[in-house]
Amino acid sequence: MDAARPDEVELPFDPLDVVEHVLVAENLPFDRTDDGDLAFALAGSWKDYELWFAWRPEGDCLQLCLALDLRVSKSRRTAAYELASMINQRTWLGHFEIWPDEGEIVFRHALALPHGERPTLAQAASMIDAAVEAADRYYPAFDFMSRGSKKPQEAIDACLFETVGNA
Repeated sequence: MDAARPDEVELPFDPLDVVEHVLVAENLPFDRTDDGDLAFALAGSWKDYELWFAWRPEGDCLQLCLALDLRVSKSRRTAAYELASMINQRTWLGHFEIWPDEGEIVFRHALALPHGERPTLAQAASMIDAAVEAADRYYPAFDFMSRGSKKPQEAIDACLFETVGNA
């Protein structure tokens, strides 16, 4: 009988376990959904965001979504798509999208993992940081556009300014 070599053995693993370690280290409560996703909330500058991680084995991809809790009416969808396009050009990691059924604005980010690899704790934490940074930076633009009826360029201009000095 041939014994399998250690590098040939397929060990079961769940990349979401790594994310759990990050959340436990930060004392953040989380839940596993019926779909197996890992859901949690995190305070941002503008509001508390709902986030969830999902492992997509068919693409060897760890995916993170962050809901802005803003919905765009059908009459404002064209403006929302235009604003998302303008913002995504300025976003290095991840992207914003408007889900067509509900009009919900969501930030998504993914980490490709070669078959059998796990994310590191630092990679999982960096994904969370990137999502919250993007949401905090662009939440006002989406809010101005969806609730304030600003045009996309006006909405992005209102949130992309640098302050100088201290008040």
